[in-house]
Amino acid sequence: MNGTRWMRAALCVALAACAAPTFAQAATTARVVDGERDEEEIKRLEEWPEPRDDRQLKIDVARLRKANTEEMGTQAHHALVAEGAAAAPALLKALGKEKGEDARERILDVLDEITGAPHTRLLAKEFDDKSDVVRVWCLTRVAAFPDAGVREAAVAALGRAENAAEKGKSSEAELFAAALCATSAGDLAGLQRLAKRAEEDWKDSGAAIRVALESVRGKEATAAYRDLLASDKRQVIVAGLRLLAGCGDRESAVPLVAPFLDNTDNTLRVAAINALRGIVDGEPPLDKLPVFEAIELAGEWKKRI
Repeated sequence: MNGTRWMRAALCVALAACAAPTFAQAATTARVVDGERDEEEIKRLEEWPEPRDDRQLKIDVARLRKANTEEMGTQAHHALVAEGAAAAPALLKALGKEKGEDARERILDVLDEITGAPHTRLLAKEFDDKSDVVRVWCLTRVAAFPDAGVREAAVAALGRAENAAEKGKSSEAELFAAALCATSAGDLAGLQRLAKRAEEDWKDSGAAIRVALESVRGKEATAAYRDLLASDKRQVIVAGLRLLAGCGDRESAVPLVAPFLDNTDNTLRVAAINALRGIVDGEPPLDKLPVFEAIELAGEWKKRI
């Protein structure tokens, strides 16, 4: 990890931090070009490793939660990271019980370090945990490491969140996290909820959305977002172009994006360039392109497509 954080899953009851790979790091796990997915072999674990010392693990978790001094918290953090993934079940249990935001943050910092792609199936078992903090963190964490094997669990979690939302018992954070996870697992049920978040908060959520969308790249996902490009609202069009960068297929999405290369609005022009980078080459977006450079790149893309 290079320390970059993609997003903070904001809960009404806590601030839950979730680390995820950068675009470049994600590409080493899964790369999609012209609709074909090339995945590295990942061993998905079915059981958590056994802790070396159960008693010491309990002590370290308690120290992490209490952390009366910074040194105490640091020592507990290092001890739990050294324990590795074997500490995850105890930390998840503590996370669900913990009421203090600072303590939750310390727990999540350790969980971010000791979990990753091998643990998606194990974390999926927590999608129905009674704690919304645990549910949101697990859904968001699993979404960062796309795994078709959690699709059923993720879709079920999205359904539960939507049903709860109708009764006023589910947060926007949980709805988004479930939609993100379902999409990353290859399901289309959460696409419109991702579109809503893309329009409202691309800065904090865009990278996570982009990774999730790679799992559904194709004509169906393209069709789900094509109407966004016909909007009379600039913000909606930009969101549509950003979404298509992650899920558009070359045959049907390129003709939708191409006209925006000639747009005089540089934000739209850059969004179109970045959409084509994603659709055609599977490349990450370029940030803050100057007008003249964007015009030059747009011209190169027009020749290419």
